[in-house]
Amino acid sequence: MTNSDGCLWVFITIVATVIGFGIIKIASGLQDIPALIAAITLAIFSAIKLIGKPSGRMLVRQSLFIFVFFFGIKFIGGIFLNMFKTVTTERTGFSEEETVTNAILIEETDTIPIYTNMRTWRDNFGNSFNGSLSVRQRDYLDLKHATRNYQPISKQNFWGGLYAYIDKTDAPKLDLVMATFSKINKAKRLNQMEFAEMVVSCIQDIPYSFVFQEACLPAKNYEDSIKDVLEDCPECCIGNILYGVQNPISFIKNLKGDCDTRTVLIYSILKHFGYDVAIVNSDFYRHSILGLNIPGNGKTKRYRGKKYILWETTAKYYSAGVLPSNFNDTKHWNVVLTSK
Repeated sequence: MTNSDGCLWVFITIVATVIGFGIIKIASGLQDIPALIAAITLAIFSAIKLIGKPSGRMLVRQSLFIFVFFFGIKFIGGIFLNMFKTVTTERTGFSEEETVTNAILIEETDTIPIYTNMRTWRDNFGNSFNGSLSVRQRDYLDLKHATRNYQPISKQNFWGGLYAYIDKTDAPKLDLVMATFSKINKAKRLNQMEFAEMVVSCIQDIPYSFVFQEACLPAKNYEDSIKDVLEDCPECCIGNILYGVQNPISFIKNLKGDCDTRTVLIYSILKHFGYDVAIVNSDFYRHSILGLNIPGNGKTKRYRGKKYILWETTAKYYSAGVLPSNFNDTKHWNVVLTSK
């Protein structure tokens, strides 16, 4: 048996695939599956150039082995990752990074008081970003009770109507937030998925807080899933919020956000930048996530002929299409609002 027919050929191809996959992901921004296929193909050609071409039958067998090897690792790894991934709040404490400060913004000849928070975060691929999330104090005061004026149009889609109302009232006042993300996009030259990843991971990075329609009570008064969080972080709760949803302006002001408080904010941001974005709710799971009509892999929800890739927003390290194992049955999810 020659080197081109033996284990050396397979070893070189595996090593070249690993290196090539990393280079292709960084250089092209392709999703995992296309990048892996391209890396394996280039690795096979590289191995042929370096140590020769195996016999026809052996080439087929070894190439098949390489594909099965890498896709098997990806498949099994994904199963184990989902087994251990549940919606948890791995960083519940409000550190100095979560401090919103008062500042001054100069607009033409006016001095405008603002609430601002300088954030530094990493996306799910390790890329670093930083920028300020800011809102004008007058906008916060004008809009913090705006949901009192909401008049439901449809009883069948109460939440979709509420989210649409909040987006309509708040989105025009989020221009300082939009400017921050535009600045990052211009500096980093992000593609469509990379920009969405940057925005979503910024909001995922903010520690989770419960948003209750009633007053926040001591931890012992709640079920275990809530009690465990509040025992570690008593300040991770804000109460007396109508419908249990903070509008985006208020969320930026105090950084207290649960699931739909986050999805509404991200919805408004991505809608502003032209994305076909959805808010997807589940009465069964009592949870809200994001949907994005964009090419990608993973869990999706079809709605009116379009496929929305699903995205968890309440905890770090969830990329598009990956749902926690305790929330991943898509039959329990329903699209309640779309931007297009």
